[in-house]
Amino acid sequence: MAVNENLKRLVDLSAPLWAGEAEVVWSYFQSPQRGKESDLRWLARQCYKELWGSGVGDRKKGLFLGPVEYLRKAWPRIDRGVGRHEVLEVIDGLRAEFYHYCLFADIHDYLTGGRLDPRALKSWPSDDKLARMRYEYRDKRGRLGYFAVRFTEGGYCSMYSTGMRLKGSGELNNRIARACEGVYTDEVGHMRDGFVGLAREDLKPKEWDEIGKMTRKIGRAHV
Repeated sequence: MAVNENLKRLVDLSAPLWAGEAEVVWSYFQSPQRGKESDLRWLARQCYKELWGSGVGDRKKGLFLGPVEYLRKAWPRIDRGVGRHEVLEVIDGLRAEFYHYCLFADIHDYLTGGRLDPRALKSWPSDDKLARMRYEYRDKRGRLGYFAVRFTEGGYCSMYSTGMRLKGSGELNNRIARACEGVYTDEVGHMRDGFVGLAREDLKPKEWDEIGKMTRKIGRAHV
């Protein structure tokens, strides 16, 4: 019961930040300054995040090349030191992230009439800051940093649940809503599984407090 109460406090701590992200996203979609160029900008940035992970995936190879490299090395060791289900989990994760990339890249192509080149995607200062923070917590805070990073991944799907509200307001918005629904369907289950897994961890009150501090800092950077 105590662990569940600790998790509840962590959720309560993060909830205003998740709500803030949703408000930011909705304000953008309703802004009179929104246009084709600004949409292309955020779509390209979202595609970058789906491939590189903003501090969640492999530091140098990201969410695409990282798993690909793992699978290449794992192949000769499957059921000879590497479990088949471990490999399957990596394959499923790779497939999901690249599917999310395709959803937003397809909208980018719809707007430009061309093809988005994933190798040409670039990061930006605020995302670099978020990634550095997550990597630092992962490197220096051990499993507590890992828990904080995983807990904040996706921002409780705030962006995607908000994007789904665009349905029925024009062709472009319908495409965005469908893409957000696709990501939300994948991520909300993983998010809940992560919450349940964290609730089962045998953590001390000070450790929960430390996770809470990291979570709040990451959440602010995420917004």
